[in-house]
Amino acid sequence: MSVKRHKRGNRVYLAEYRQVREGKKVRSIFVRYLGPEDHVKQGKKPKRRVLDRIQLSQSHRAGDVRLLWKVAEDLDLVNSIDRICCEKSDIPGPSPGKFLTMWAINRVLDPESCTKLERWVPGTDLPLLAGVEPVLCTKDAFLSSLDFVCYQDLGGDRKVDHTVTIDELLYHRWRHRHPLPPGDRETVAYDLTSVLFFGVSCPIAELGYNAKGVRRHQVNLALLVSKYDKYPITHFVYGGSRNIGSTVKNLLVRLVDTGVEKGTIIWDRGNVSKDHVKLVEDARWKLICGVPATSKEARVFLDGTEVPVTPEAFVQTSKTGHIYAVKTKGQLFGRERSVVVCINEERRSGRVNDQNEVLAWIGEELDKLSVRGQGWSEAVLHKEIKGIVESWENLVHVRVKRTKGGVGPRISWRYKTREIEDAARPQGKSLLLSTDESLPAKEVVRSYFEKDFVEKVFRMLKTDEAMEPVRHRLEHRVRAYLFVCVLAYHLLSTLHFRIKEAVEADNVKVWEQTFDLLDDLGRVERAEVRFGNEVKTLYLNVSKSTGEMLKKIGMKDLLKEDSRLTV
Repeated sequence: MSVKRHKRGNRVYLAEYRQVREGKKVRSIFVRYLGPEDHVKQGKKPKRRVLDRIQLSQSHRAGDVRLLWKVAEDLDLVNSIDRICCEKSDIPGPSPGKFLTMWAINRVLDPESCTKLERWVPGTDLPLLAGVEPVLCTKDAFLSSLDFVCYQDLGGDRKVDHTVTIDELLYHRWRHRHPLPPGDRETVAYDLTSVLFFGVSCPIAELGYNAKGVRRHQVNLALLVSKYDKYPITHFVYGGSRNIGSTVKNLLVRLVDTGVEKGTIIWDRGNVSKDHVKLVEDARWKLICGVPATSKEARVFLDGTEVPVTPEAFVQTSKTGHIYAVKTKGQLFGRERSVVVCINEERRSGRVNDQNEVLAWIGEELDKLSVRGQGWSEAVLHKEIKGIVESWENLVHVRVKRTKGGVGPRISWRYKTREIEDAARPQGKSLLLSTDESLPAKEVVRSYFEKDFVEKVFRMLKTDEAMEPVRHRLEHRVRAYLFVCVLAYHLLSTLHFRIKEAVEADNVKVWEQTFDLLDDLGRVERAEVRFGNEVKTLYLNVSKSTGEMLKKIGMKDLLKEDSRLTV
């Protein structure tokens, strides 16, 4: 240690330094200020100031985790899980509901594997909020929590799965607090997606085809989501080889067991058949779905119905074009029904233009071949013609001619005008069925095309929550893990609903605002500063816009700073 003198004006001030060797050099580092030289020599101590006594604690990630923990408290997630999974169990230490809620929050914000959770969680405010010692947030604690939700009963050799009961409890509590508008009934969208799986030992990790037609080991996750507020009603986990059509009975049984008030189900055209429609009607639910254009009954409607491009038939503008629709009647699925034929005008014209472009090219190539092949045999000409026309032979009539002395064109051809008109007529058309025949065509089309919100849920699960690939090997843990991913969407959909109530915007902008708020809060940290005997809690990096949004959604005190006195 050494003391250096610094002259400022007419006085000399002393400061203490220590020497540090860096290689061959020695560097002086300031340690503390000693005061004026005359005071030090007289034994006087410099007056201590508040800033001399500041002690700053380690900061913790606070903003986004506090927001989602508050959302989880509003949903009563922890108590709901513990009440159902631990009712007859004496759990020493933190409950599984706390660990699974922390895990769900992680999947929303910064998805980590279970092995990395024990490092991520202690760096946040989650242990403080959950009342759990950070050292207890271990990999084994999180994995053990999964076993309370779904487990293999060794005594009875059966699987006990509490996820369905938890889904039911959360949905009924949500709908009680957020009822549908007066007179409305629940409209739900149902869909299924494949989830990539690592490993072959799990019974439900079967070989199946994903949406791109790739065969792989996978499990299938199905979701039932409310159209009104995008809240998840229930979920299903199936083997990787199951298709959505084979799950309809399971869906209807679950709707009865869950006690959802009978309303309308919307699903895609790949999930419809005569038997499926009858099952839904027998269950006294309404159905809106697409009908595959490959069926004979559908072709009759599509070929025989003209959709006028008029203001009266206009429905809406989509990302791909303008949609027009009309209602008509005919035989479908065993009886006469009202159906809706709709057309995307831009898609229709685009496909017709593509068809005309191909036919024009075929005509040019046939003209060139007619001249080039004057001396060729008929067999060679027929082979070349087949290579040019390919699958368009039903729209082009071609004949090989014999010429005298090899002079003149060898090929005559013409377009089949009526066939071309017939082929262009159904282009861009779709057939929709609504078993509620009181609905006008516009409402049927809008309801069907708005079902894509469940597909957006799958995109969030796979991208924002990084749900796949599944790395668990035991079936009961696979089911419990996917349940945690669905829990994470519960948090997101609830936050989305609160923001939508607070701001006037469409769903796309509300989702953007939801993720923007989480991103902004992700930079907010909590730190404690000690001023002598006073400890003050500070939240760092809170922007004005973030504070305003928290106020709008009723969470103005979420990041409220406070202070306390210590001995």
